[in-house]
Amino acid sequence: MRPAIGLLFLVLLLPGALAQRLKDEIRRYTLDNGLRVLMVPDRTAPVIHFNLMFDVGGVDEAPGLGGIAHMVEHMAFKGTPSIGSLDWPRERAALEAVDKARAELDQALARGAPQSEVDRLTQAFNQAREEAKKLALPNAIDQLFTNNGEQGLNASTGYDRTDYRVSLPSNRLELYLRVYADVMMNAVFRSFYEEVDVVLEERRQRNENDPNGALNEVFLRAAFQVHPYGRPLIGSREEILGYRVDKAMEFWKTHYHPNRAVLVLVGDVEPERDIALVRRYLGAVPRGPERPNLDIPAEPPQTAERRVTLEYNAQPSLRIGFHKPTYPSRDAYVMDMIDAILTEGRTSRLFRRLVIQEQAALNVSSSSASPGFRYPNLFVISAQPRAPRTTQDLERLIYDELERLKNEPVSPQELQRVRNQTRAAYLRVLQGGPGLAQTLAFYELFFGGYERIFEEESIYNTITPEEIQQAARKYFTPENRTVATLVTKGGSR
Repeated sequence: MRPAIGLLFLVLLLPGALAQRLKDEIRRYTLDNGLRVLMVPDRTAPVIHFNLMFDVGGVDEAPGLGGIAHMVEHMAFKGTPSIGSLDWPRERAALEAVDKARAELDQALARGAPQSEVDRLTQAFNQAREEAKKLALPNAIDQLFTNNGEQGLNASTGYDRTDYRVSLPSNRLELYLRVYADVMMNAVFRSFYEEVDVVLEERRQRNENDPNGALNEVFLRAAFQVHPYGRPLIGSREEILGYRVDKAMEFWKTHYHPNRAVLVLVGDVEPERDIALVRRYLGAVPRGPERPNLDIPAEPPQTAERRVTLEYNAQPSLRIGFHKPTYPSRDAYVMDMIDAILTEGRTSRLFRRLVIQEQAALNVSSSSASPGFRYPNLFVISAQPRAPRTTQDLERLIYDELERLKNEPVSPQELQRVRNQTRAAYLRVLQGGPGLAQTLAFYELFFGGYERIFEEESIYNTITPEEIQQAARKYFTPENRTVATLVTKGGSR
C-alpha cells in the first residue's frame, strides 16, 4: 500500500490526529496573479499528477454560443506560436486569410448571394484552410507530452468548470509549467474549423445517435426552463455550425485566467523547492478580470409535474428528476445519503426491488447532483425496463420506494451501511494520484477550500433518519417532478 494512500485509508477510519496529519501534508500557495497552487508530496514513484481547473463552463456561455466552453477546451490543445508552428509569421498571415475567407462566405450567405458566388467563396475558404494547415504541426501539445512520457492527457468541460489533466515524470515539471504558461498567454486557435467538424461528430455520437444522450437532452430542457443547466452542454448543431474564431477567442480571453484557476500537483514534488518554478512560469501569466456578473437567472420553483416523451429506435428507458438545493446546504448532503440508500450496491433499495425482486428493470441508478453543483440542481433516477415490464411499471415501483422513505425511518443498520459506503467512496476517489488531484481542485475552487474534504464525513455521520424522511417529503413530490420517457419507435414505452 502506498504510504500516502495508506494514510488516507486510516483517515477515513479514524478521526482527529490522523486527519490532521494528512491536512498537514498539503501545501497551499497563492501567486501574486491569483493562481492557487496545491501540492501533495508522494514520492512512491517519480511521477507528478497535474490538474489545472478553471471556474468556467457551460453556464458562462452567452445565448447563441452554447457549447463554446467545450469548443475552447478543445482549442487549448492546439498550441502557441512556439508550440506547433513551422513558421509563425507565415502561419499567422495564413490564419488571418482563413478568417477573412470565412467572413466573406458568411456575408455572401447572409445576403442570399447566387450559388455560383457561394461555391467560389466556399472553395476559397477551403483552400485557405489547407494553406494554413501546411504551416503547423497537428496535435503539437499532445505529441510534445507523449514524447516526454505522459499518461492520461485529457480535459473535460462541465456546466460549472473546465479542467486539464496529465501525469508526467517528475523531471518534466518545468516542461509542464512552460507549456501551460505559454498556452494561457499565447494560445493559437489553429485548425479551428476542422475542430468544429470534430465537435459536430462528437455531438452526433453522444447526443443524437446515443439514446441516453438524446433522452438526457430533452429531460434537462424540460427540467430547467430558465437556468442554463437546461441547455445542451455541447451546444446545438446550429450553434456549433455558427462558431467563429473571434467569438471563441473572446470567450477564452474573458474567462481563462490564473485568478480563476487552481493548479494541483500530486506526487513526487518538494513544495518549498518547486513553488519557485511555478512562480517563475505561471506567475508570469497576467492576472485577468474577475468572474463577470453574468446575471444567470435562477430556476423558478416548479409547481406542476412535467413530462416529456422521446421516440427513438432503442429500448425504452426512464428518467425522473426532482429539484433540490446544492452544497453547502445540509439538505444536499442528506440527498447524497438518499442516493446511496436507493442505488448504491446490490443491497440498495431500488436495485433490490426493481432488478432482483421484481425483475422489472435491467438497471437502475441515481445521482444526487445533476447536471452541475454550483447552482441548485436535480436528484435524478434512471432506469430501463426488462421486457415485458414497462416504464410505467418502473415509475410505480420507484414512487412506492420513495413513499417508504417518507413514511418509514431508515433503520440504524441501513444508515450505518450507507455511512460505510460513503467512507469507501471517499477512498476510491482518493486512491489514485489523478483522482486526488481532481478532488482537491474541485474542493479548493468551489467548496470553500480543500479542507472541506475533512469536514464532510462528520456531516454524513450526523445525518439522522428524521432528516432523511423530511428531505424525502420535501423534494420527492409530484409537483417537483420531471419525467422523461424514451419510447421505442413503433413499440411500447
